[in-house]
Amino acid sequence: MEQSGTNVLCRKQFEASEKETKVALLETMIRDFDVMIANLERQIAAEEDRTKIKDTSHPAYSMFATAAAKRRQNLLISVTHTKSMLDVAKREFDQVTAQLHDLEQIHNNQLSAA
Repeated sequence: MEQSGTNVLCRKQFEASEKETKVALLETMIRDFDVMIANLERQIAAEEDRTKIKDTSHPAYSMFATAAAKRRQNLLISVTHTKSMLDVAKREFDQVTAQLHDLEQIHNNQLSAA
């Protein structure tokens, strides 16, 4: 019985570790997206300053600035989606951590009783 409890505890620890890694990865992705967005915003501003045209509807508006703005918009959508994935991953991590805590208490009580 003790071996089975230990196996369950090890599996839950592994699951918690996986969830924690997923949360960290998603947080890193969001930070990276934010850096890329900031870089694109600087590039767009520099291009608009260079061409002296800031009106996106102007026929001579920079194609580079248009493409960079589209990329920035796509990244903003990706950030929103990734943040929702992060919220789910954090909830899953919290649930697994609570389950792990409960299992550890049960396991420690069983060891104390033995």
